[in-house]
Amino acid sequence: MSLSHLLRLQTLYCLLGVLFNLVSMWVGANGGQGLTPTDPLVGIMVMLIYGLFLISGKKKKVTLYRILMGLAVLVFGYGGIIKHIILLSSSPELYNSLASGLSAVLINFFGLGLNTLAALGKFH
Repeated sequence: MSLSHLLRLQTLYCLLGVLFNLVSMWVGANGGQGLTPTDPLVGIMVMLIYGLFLISGKKKKVTLYRILMGLAVLVFGYGGIIKHIILLSSSPELYNSLASGLSAVLINFFGLGLNTLAALGKFH
């Protein structure tokens, strides 16, 4: 996969994460329970910081990009996947629905795959 294609997919992941958190914020602001226990504002900020990480790839600063993607693998692998799976199984009431929790996990699995490819340098 080319670096430019990988970066487009990572930008899509970033936008999905922001959109998911915006929906969660909107649901909470309208009297419902947020989609996940994650504070949507914090979720949006984390995704925007991740978006800044992608600039290193766009600028062809490959070593920095790969290091930042390794960090993203750790952060999103734990916070976006493992933590949600643990909470979904132990405290499902923290989620708006099982579907919203699984959606968060699936979005982050998508990003984890992309970020792993990037961290390992599996692009040209």
